[in-house]
Amino acid sequence: MCFDEERILAKAAFIREQVKAIQDLIADRSKEAIIYDQWVLKGLKYSLQIAIEAMIDMGYHISAKQFAHAPVDARDAFRVLLTNQIIGQEEFELYSSMIGFRNRIVHGYQEVSPERVYEVAIEEIEDFNRFINSILKLLSKKS
Repeated sequence: MCFDEERILAKAAFIREQVKAIQDLIADRSKEAIIYDQWVLKGLKYSLQIAIEAMIDMGYHISAKQFAHAPVDARDAFRVLLTNQIIGQEEFELYSSMIGFRNRIVHGYQEVSPERVYEVAIEEIEDFNRFINSILKLLSKKS
């Protein structure tokens, strides 16, 4: 069985939209203007959360459809991508961290500090494109 290329491309486009929204939201704002504005922080958290969820959806779909493995959780889906050399060990650890960040936002296991949200939005935003590029390589192999 093979994964749905249109579905993967739609998720990739959605992630890119969220990255652009995040970049637009923080453009021309100082760190202080970002971390002390609850609405900017809420917008960043939401866009980061749903972008990570789209990554997770892609991981689940590819794991199940391409590699016939029904993941037990998000990290398991990414473990399948690692095992099948779609991503490397460094990326696996990076994306696992992103999953943890998303879980903290969604489930409130612990408060996510404004500084951490800022750090992710400023310093780690390109990790989304890194993931998309890995998946697009898989698409090009499929063609």
